This record gives sequence, structure tokens and C-alpha cells, in this order.
Amino acid sequence: MKHINQLFSSLILIGSLTACGSDSSESTSICSDNIDNDVQWNTLCTTTATKLSDYNLFENQSNPTVNPNGTGIPYDLSTPLFTDYASKYRYIFIPPNKSATYIEDETFNFPVGTTLVKTFALPSNTDNRGFENENLIETRLLIKREAGWIALPYVWNSEKTDAFLDTNGASFPTSITHNGVTKSFNYKVPDPQSCINCHGISQSSGSEVKVTPIGPKARFLNKDYVFDSGTENQLTHWKNAGALTGLPSDLTTVDQAPIVKDNLNLGDLSPSELELAAKSWLDINCAHCHRRDPHGLASNTNMQVEWTRSFSAEPSAHGVCQNPISFGGDAGSYIIE
Repeated sequence: MKHINQLFSSLILIGSLTACGSDSSESTSICSDNIDNDVQWNTLCTTTATKLSDYNLFENQSNPTVNPNGTGIPYDLSTPLFTDYASKYRYIFIPPNKSATYIEDETFNFPVGTTLVKTFALPSNTDNRGFENENLIETRLLIKREAGWIALPYVWNSEKTDAFLDTNGASFPTSITHNGVTKSFNYKVPDPQSCINCHGISQSSGSEVKVTPIGPKARFLNKDYVFDSGTENQLTHWKNAGALTGLPSDLTTVDQAPIVKDNLNLGDLSPSELELAAKSWLDINCAHCHRRDPHGLASNTNMQVEWTRSFSAEPSAHGVCQNPISFGGDAGSYIIE
């Protein structure tokens, strides 16, 4: 194979590309409403609130895309997980005086109380994104409690004044124009149990499946972001804010995934650049399950696409020209052409 061609149209996505769920934890909780005048840490760590506003994560409780309270930090991923063309607004809240620990290739080790917030909004046209041009749909929380990670999906009411816990998996008929083509589909909010499809890992073969974050890895965060204080590398910003320890002093030694967003023209990429973009896209969308180690729930399939796996050395392991073993499609279909 020369390189992965027409990745985004030929990739067969095996399983849901949504988020939510539980993971190993610290033994002692640090959560108390007294350690922060804004964020309700005790509620985050102990209570499944009915309303998103009960956690008091944002200054304006009807706009979860700006102005986080307390220790909240906005962040972005160079190659984001794809979710039906939705815009995503990400924030991380780490309890005061606590920090995550840098891990080279995997998700950082986060302290109890860490809360990942991801808001999904649907634009009518992906050429015109921005909160004022989008329909606010849901906000998902991934909270690390003493018993592990828990996922809570909150769906915004019709007035867009607050979001309410929805464990049934709401569905929204949607029409979006992308690259001049109108696409109609049902946008599906995952129920908490379905989140394990992507976020689930097993500690060993046959063991209990628990949930872990997917996105906050060094390679996806190693890029500049425009913060209120100015433009800064995200990893450096986290370190300077006291939210991350163990970061190498030389960021050139940290992997950097390419930026793969709406405006990327694949035709402008060289074969090597296309291969790297494909590797990054497969890593964020698929490798949490499709990895060879026993943690991956799809480790027994003929597709393993970890970032650290060499494509040139193992193209067939990436699913290229391989028939899927668990897909009910047409005979002769390939995972990737």
C-alpha cells in the first residue's frame, strides 16, 4: 500500500463514537465545598445532580462555552473525536492544590475530583460555527470520584437555560450543511451505559470493564491555544497553572499530532502528511478499543491503530485491505481501502 487513501470516506467505524462511564481511583477524597468559592466540588464528587447548574461550573450557567469558574481551563484537541459534525467546547476542572501527572503516550493520571466537561452544539452550516450560530444540545461530564470515573450526560432544555440529567439517550432530528452538502440524521445523546463502548478498558483479560478518558493525551494537547491571557502552548499553560506535573522541559521531545479539522484539505497533503493525519484520526476515534494490548475491548480484531504502532511496518494491522470480522456489511468490504 502506498498510503491510506480517502480515509474519511472509506473508514468503517466499528462501534459508537460517543463519550461517557468508571476507573481506578485515589483512596482519599479531597472534595469539599470549602476549598473553592465557586465550583461545587463536594457535589461533583458525591452527588449525581439533576441540573448541570447545580455544579456551578460556569459564570453564566446558560453558556457553558466561556468563563469557567474556579480552576476551569478551556482546551482543544489537535485531532478531535468525530461526533456528527458537532462543535465541542472542552474544559477541565482540577481541584485546587491538586494536579494531573504527565504520562508520555496515554491519558494523564488525574486526581480525584477532576471533571472533564464537553459541550456539544450543532451548527446549521459547518462553515459558520460559533456559539451564537449553533443549537446547544448536550453537556457531558466525566468525573473522577473515589470509586472511579463516572459519566453524566446533561441535555439542554428548549429554552437553553439549563441542562438536565438524561440517562435514557435522547435523540434529535438534525439537518446540517457540510462542505456544501446537506446531511440529515438523528443526533443521539448516549446513555451512561453505552459510553463504555468507547471509554471502556479492562485491566486484564476477562476482568471488569471500567471507564477512562480518551482525549487528554499529550500529543493532542501539544499545540497553541488562545487563552484569555494570550496564546500559549496548552501543555505549558496547564503546567504554569499548576494543573500538570512531570511535563518534559523540552516540548520538542513530546509527540505532536497534526491538526485535523473541518478546513483541512486532504488534497493538499503529501503522502507522508496524509499518513500522519490518518494515524492521528484513527488514534483518537478508534484506538481506545482497537489496540493490541488486553485493555482494548476490540483487541481481538484485525485492526489495531495505536499512535505508537508503525503504519509502514504493519499496514495490515491498521485494517488496510483487511476484511472486517465483526461487520455485517457487503462481502468484500475493507476496513480501510
